[in-house]
Amino acid sequence: MSAFKVVFSSLKTVVSPLSAFFAGTGLTCCAFSLLSSTLALRMTGNGIDTAQAGIVLSLYYLGYVVASLTSYRIINKVGHIRTFCAFISTFSAVVPMHYIDINPLFWGALRLFEGYCIGTCFLCLESWLNTRANNKNRGIIMSLYMLSTYLGSSLGQLLLNIPDKNGMVIYAVVAGLFSVALVPISLTALPAPDISVHKSMPLKELYHKVPVGVVGSFASGFLVGAFYTLGAIFAKNIGLSLEQTSVFMFCGIFGGMLAQLPIGRLSDKFDRRFVLMWTSGFLFLIAPWMYYLLGCGMFILAGSAILLGCGIFVMYPISVSHTNDKLEDSERTQASGKLILLQSMGLIIGPIIISAMMQFFGNICFLLSFSVVTGAVIIFTFKQIATKDVGYVSNTPTAPQPVAPTHVFMHLSENSGMFSKVKAALKSKRH
Repeated sequence: MSAFKVVFSSLKTVVSPLSAFFAGTGLTCCAFSLLSSTLALRMTGNGIDTAQAGIVLSLYYLGYVVASLTSYRIINKVGHIRTFCAFISTFSAVVPMHYIDINPLFWGALRLFEGYCIGTCFLCLESWLNTRANNKNRGIIMSLYMLSTYLGSSLGQLLLNIPDKNGMVIYAVVAGLFSVALVPISLTALPAPDISVHKSMPLKELYHKVPVGVVGSFASGFLVGAFYTLGAIFAKNIGLSLEQTSVFMFCGIFGGMLAQLPIGRLSDKFDRRFVLMWTSGFLFLIAPWMYYLLGCGMFILAGSAILLGCGIFVMYPISVSHTNDKLEDSERTQASGKLILLQSMGLIIGPIIISAMMQFFGNICFLLSFSVVTGAVIIFTFKQIATKDVGYVSNTPTAPQPVAPTHVFMHLSENSGMFSKVKAALKSKRH
């Protein structure tokens, strides 16, 4: 019990200064998750064929990719808070326009722009978050960030059950959620990153600096994209019922949520490259056996899916944390854009390759692909560990923020060398 209290206390210390940040992230994810599912269902209900609907929905990812390549210029010019608020507000205004016309070309244009808005917002959030973290707590902070995104996305799916006779209620709810998401971010006392100094970070330079982070981010997108896009198709093809399919998908995502905090804490205590290799090894070993276990009853199905999710959904936060451990604050915005780009490329490429393999060689290729990708990650990471020192930036420019930030504490956090002097002075006054 005492050990639990220590862990809870340390977690509270980390979470408290970032609670507004995580609340804004969760509300944002809840809103766009609800909108994405609503649009998919309404296109199907209006007789738009699956292929055409898939193209329209995939334009969202194209906008996401464009944002990862270009929107850092806006952030570096006006700052993280203003950029986030501007694009979330714009997205909120665009959402009701889906009600005007269901023409696929019109919706495709809206999805492209919406993808750009969300890509820019996540670039703000991830670069800002990694600026406020340090090498000793970055893993747990990234885990909490991912937890808030998954939790928000899951809650968004539950809101699909809201009664909507005229077809406008859901759009109003989505717009409202985006507007509310602005409140905690706009009012946070957490200082935004300094944008007066920023450095370029080409992808080639980022790979040279952090090869494991680059490869891990792409591999993560590859596997996550395959699970989200093809998981239900795989479950249906192997004979699972609709109920079993929903349990498989839910438990996979739930397993990813369960793994975030323990893996995040583990990555803060050890070289993150080893943690990435261990988690990849776990997925490498268990994935092929799932093919024979998923049909053995609901309990085994749920447990197998949870284990699968534990391996799939932890790769990205570990890779991002490892990358930012080796960067200065001035490099984080552009580096975050490159990591988002790499994951987006994986999200697009993974389902295409794996679906083709499933069609030509059978459904087991869905699970075998997880072993193939993680096997490649293990070999690559082991080679990097054997040939290169980790080379972390030992002293990050930003110190952890106090629970209730004030101007005095912000000043102390920027001048950490003064803290010991102030502490000594206060102690001498007491005596």
